[in-house]
Amino acid sequence: MQIIDKRNAMLSNYEVLALLREMDEKQREQANSNPNVKFAENLKTIQFEVIQNLSSSESPSSTQTPEQIETTLTQLKNYNLTKSEKLQFINLRPQSIAELELIIEDCEDRFGMDTLRELIYIIGSNLPMPGQVVRRLESGADALDDESMTFIHYPSEHQL
Repeated sequence: MQIIDKRNAMLSNYEVLALLREMDEKQREQANSNPNVKFAENLKTIQFEVIQNLSSSESPSSTQTPEQIETTLTQLKNYNLTKSEKLQFINLRPQSIAELELIIEDCEDRFGMDTLRELIYIIGSNLPMPGQVVRRLESGADALDDESMTFIHYPSEHQL
């Protein structure tokens, strides 16, 4: 991965995780080939903590693939979303309309309820959480409220 204009780059958590893992591997190789090489201890601590955080099961970046991210971004092109809104979709993997409203600026003015349901479906189907199956909420469907269950939770295969 190469950053062309470092002041203009926005990286997803997945990209940060991949970059830090790559740096960690290079540092290990350097340490193995030259035992006298030293790295700043605070840098190693930060790298370790960020890798642990982004690799945790609570982090969407731990299960994402570049193909999933690319497919999601391709499908989101049809919507008038900013780069930062798309990036937050990738990083946070919102699962409800309420979460979308927190991410999208002027959400009520820009999108109707059906469009928000479509966005939830796109995100859920392209960036699924392990052990979850996505269902589409149809317009006018009986729902508990505007934030009705957008994901149906099933046990993952290894729990069966």
